[in-house]
Amino acid sequence: MAGGFVVAGGLVCLCLSARVGRGAEERRVEIDLRDAKAFEQWHSGDNRARVAGGELVLDGRQTPCRVFLKEPAFGDVTLSAAYRVEKSAGVMAVGFVLGSIDSATSTYVHFDSRSAILCRGDGETPWQEVKRAGKPQAPDTWHTARVERRGTHVRVFFNDALLFDVACAGKPGRVGFYASQTVAHLRDITVQGEPAELAAPWRKIVEVKNWIHVCADAGAGAYEAFPDVCRLADGRLLAVFYAGYGHVAMPNDALPKGGRISGCYSADEGRTWSEPFILFDGPYDDRDPSVTLLKDGRIACVFFTLKPKPDGAKGFDGLGSFIVTSSDGGRTWEREPRQIAKAYYCSSPIRELSDGRLALGLYKQDASGACGAVTFSGDGGASWSVPADIPTGGLRYEAETDVIELKDGALFAALRGQKHSGWSVSKDGGKSWTTAELFGFPGHCHYLHRAPGDIILMAHRLPATSLHYSLDECKTWSANVPVDSVGGAYPSMVTLKDGSILIVYYEEGHGSSIRAKRFRATPQGIEWLTLETSEGTSKHSAE
Repeated sequence: MAGGFVVAGGLVCLCLSARVGRGAEERRVEIDLRDAKAFEQWHSGDNRARVAGGELVLDGRQTPCRVFLKEPAFGDVTLSAAYRVEKSAGVMAVGFVLGSIDSATSTYVHFDSRSAILCRGDGETPWQEVKRAGKPQAPDTWHTARVERRGTHVRVFFNDALLFDVACAGKPGRVGFYASQTVAHLRDITVQGEPAELAAPWRKIVEVKNWIHVCADAGAGAYEAFPDVCRLADGRLLAVFYAGYGHVAMPNDALPKGGRISGCYSADEGRTWSEPFILFDGPYDDRDPSVTLLKDGRIACVFFTLKPKPDGAKGFDGLGSFIVTSSDGGRTWEREPRQIAKAYYCSSPIRELSDGRLALGLYKQDASGACGAVTFSGDGGASWSVPADIPTGGLRYEAETDVIELKDGALFAALRGQKHSGWSVSKDGGKSWTTAELFGFPGHCHYLHRAPGDIILMAHRLPATSLHYSLDECKTWSANVPVDSVGGAYPSMVTLKDGSILIVYYEEGHGSSIRAKRFRATPQGIEWLTLETSEGTSKHSAE
C-alpha cells in the first residue's frame, strides 16, 4: 500500500492507493472541508452550494441542488459520508451520486424521510427506480450512508446497516451529492475506488425552458401543488390547485385555516394567467382539487380535507371528499361543501358519462388495506352512490384513481400503487370491476384524457412527470414520454382550440409552483410545442 498527500488549490486531501483484484489500483480520497477553498474541487454552477464550518452545504429547498467531485472519475467505487437534513415540509432528501457522465446521467441513491431508493437517470428519464427500502431518517440529526458499486452490483448502507444488495450496472463517472426539498449538510466524505477515464468530456446539461408558470405564489405560503384544468362555457381556461406552506398545511398562526383551494383563469389558451383567487377555504387543510364543466353549465370542484389530530397529537385525520359548485361561470362558489364520501379521498375530476351520470374516482386507506374505488351520481352531484371498490388482487393501491369512458361504453380506471400502477375495467356501468392488473410501468396520480383522433393520453408522476398514450382504447400503451424533470406532477390536461393539448402539473419542494406545457398528440407520437407559437420543439415517436 502506498500513501501520500495531494495539495490542490490549498486543499489538503489524504490519498491512499492499494492494489486490488487483478492488478487494478484503488484510490481513497478523504475530503477535507475545513478550508473554504475545498469547494474548488466541486462542480456546481450554482450559488446555493458552499463549504462552511467544515461541511458541504446544499440548499435544495427551491429546486434540487447538485455538486460533483471534479476528479477523478471512478469505475468501481465506494462513496460514504455523514449527513443531516434541516426540517422542512418536503421529502428532505439527500442523494449520493455514482457514475455521472454528465450532470443529468448517473446512478444515484435517494435518501429521503422514509426510504432509500436506488435509481438511474438521464436527460430524458431522470427517475428510473431500481430498488427501494424503508428506513428512518430524523431531521436535524446526523446519519451515515455508504453506497458501494462493484461490477454490476450496488450495495447501500444506512447508519452502518445494509439496506440492499442489487444488480445495477453503470458506467464510470464522477461522484457527487444533491439535496432536494431541504438544506443538507455533509461531512466526513470519503471516496474509494478505481480511477477511470470518461468516454467523453463531462458536461453540465442545461434544460431548455419550454414551460410557463401558471402560478408561482398564491399567497398562502408559496407552495402550490395538485393542479387541475378545464375549459369553461365562455371559452376561458380555469386551473385550480392547492395553496399552502408545504405538502400538508395544517392551521397555524400564519395560515389560520390551513391549506386552501385556489385558482387562476386564462383567456388566451394558456399563454398567460390571471392573478390567483381563493375558490374555497374551509377551517382545515382543503386539498387536491379537480374541476369539471358539467353539461348543465355548472362548474364542479371536488377535493378532500385533512384535520389536525385532537389534543395536539402528531399527524392528521381525513374528513373525506367534498364538492362545491358554481352556477355563474366561476364568479361565486358554494360556501358549504357537500360530502361525497366520508372514508374516501379524491385526486381526479368528475367524469360526465354518456348516460348522464357523473363518475368520480376515489381511494381509501385503512387497517384492512388500500384500494381504488368509483362512485356515481344520477342527480348532478346532489347525492352519490356507495363507492364500488376495485379488487386489488392482493396488492396495495394507496391512492388516486381516475376513470375514462371508452367508445364501447366500458369504463377504464387507472390506479396508483407505491411500486406499481394498475388498471381495471367495468362493463356493467361501474357496478363491478375486474381485478386490477399491472400496467408494467410505475405511475402516481394518473390523469386520462381523450385527445383529438381518439388518442387516449395518460399523464402521471414517475418517472418525474411523464405520460403514455394509447391508440386502441387503452388496450396497449406507448413507451414512456418524459414531460418534465420535476417530480411533483399530479398532471391534468385540456384540449386547446387548435387541437393541441395543454398539460398542467406542479414542481414539488419549497416554493413549489404550477407549470404548464403544450404538445400535439398524433398516431406517430407526441410533438412538443411552445405556448407562444405552433412551432414544434421536439418529438417523441411511438417506436
